[in-house]
Amino acid sequence: MYETVIKGKLILSGRVLDGYIGIEDGKIARFSKGEIKGENCIKTKNHEIVLPGMIDVHVHLRDFGQKSKETVESGTKAALHGGITTVFDMPNTMPPIMDLDTFKARENLMKRKSYVDYALSFLIAGNCEEAQKINPDFYKIFMGASTGGIYSKNFEEDYKCAKRIVSVHAEDHELIQKFPERPNVVEFRAIERALKIAESTKKPLNICHVSTKEGLNSILKKNLPWVSFEVTPHHLFLTRKDYIHNNMLKVYPPLRSKSDRDFLWSNIAKIPIIASDHAPHTIEDKENGSAGIPGLETELALLFDAYNKGLISIFQIVEKTSLNPAKIFGIKNKGLEVGKDADLIIVNLKEEWKVKPEDFYTKAKWSPWEDKKLKGKVKMTILRGKLVMEDDEIIGKPGGERIEIEKG
Repeated sequence: MYETVIKGKLILSGRVLDGYIGIEDGKIARFSKGEIKGENCIKTKNHEIVLPGMIDVHVHLRDFGQKSKETVESGTKAALHGGITTVFDMPNTMPPIMDLDTFKARENLMKRKSYVDYALSFLIAGNCEEAQKINPDFYKIFMGASTGGIYSKNFEEDYKCAKRIVSVHAEDHELIQKFPERPNVVEFRAIERALKIAESTKKPLNICHVSTKEGLNSILKKNLPWVSFEVTPHHLFLTRKDYIHNNMLKVYPPLRSKSDRDFLWSNIAKIPIIASDHAPHTIEDKENGSAGIPGLETELALLFDAYNKGLISIFQIVEKTSLNPAKIFGIKNKGLEVGKDADLIIVNLKEEWKVKPEDFYTKAKWSPWEDKKLKGKVKMTILRGKLVMEDDEIIGKPGGERIEIEKG
C-alpha cells in the first residue's frame, strides 16, 4: 500500500489513459492501469486530468530591495496557484546576484520563504572571477540592458566563464541605443551573435523569450543540439496592437506584429520551452514606464484555453512546460517518471473562469487578461507528494527545496 494514490486520467506512454499513480516518500513509485491501494487516495472528477507540475525557467521574484513589487513568498504562492511546482529565480534583483555574499543571501531567503522548488541563478557581467566561487543551477547574461540596467559588455568572455547552462536575454545593446523602441533587428542581431559564439564553443545556451520571426528562424536553421530557447505566453497571445491600446503591456522584448506571433504559432511543435518571464511591478511603476508582465497565475490556463481551441495538444503543453525544461537544464529529480519527485497538478480542462487579478497571490494585482474568460483551470497542485494548493487555497507553509542538477 502506497502513502498516496492518485486515480484518474493520466499521461501514460504518450497517451491519455485511466490509471493510477502510487506515491511513496514524495516520489512517483508506480504508474498502473490496474487498481493500486493507498492510505490516502485522490480521485479526479469529470473533465479532470493529472499532469506534471510546471517547471517555469524564467521567473523574476524580486524581493530584497523590491518587496513592494513581489516577495519570494508572494511569488511562489502565485506559482503554486498557477500549477507551477519549480521556478528558476532570475538574478537581476536589487542588489543583483553577482557576488558570493548576495548569492548566499538569496539561497537562504529561498530556503526559508519559497513555497515551490527552485533553481538558483548567478548574473554574469564582467565578474568572472566572482562567478568561479559559486555553483549556481544556471547563469544569466543580458546582452542589452533590461530591468536593473546591467548588461554584458563582453558577451563571449562572460559566456565562456559559465560552468553550466546560460540563459541569455538576447537584445543588442548598441542597437537599443539607436532604436529605443527595440524593433525586430535588436533581437535578431543578438541571437545571431549568441548562436555564432555557441556554435564555436559548444557550451549549452538557452535563449530567453524569443519573439520575432527572424530570431526564431535563425535558431531553427542553425539547429544546434546544445542550444535551447523559450517563448512566453504574452508573445504567443498578444501583439503590438494590444500595447497601442494599453501601455501597461510594455515588456522587453516588446510585443510584436501579428505576423511574428503567427510565425511562433506555426512553429509551436519546434518550440522546446514555454516560460512566463513573470516580471511583477506595482501599477505606479508600470505607469512610470517599467517593463514587465506578471504571468505565473495565467500561463498554464492560457495554454489550456489554447488546447480547447485546437491550437496546441495536451502532450505539447506537458512537453514544453515540464519534460523539456527538466531535460534541457539537467534536473535530476524532476520528470514524469518512476523515481522522480511527485510534482503533479490536477486540471479541469473544461472549467470556465474569469481572470480576476485581485484574487491572485502575486503582489502585481493586474493582468493583461483581466476579465477574460479562460477554459481550463488548475484545481490541485501537489509538490513532492504533498497537496499544497486546492481550489485556489494554498495549504501549509513554505517547503520548497533547491533542485538537483546533473553533473557535467
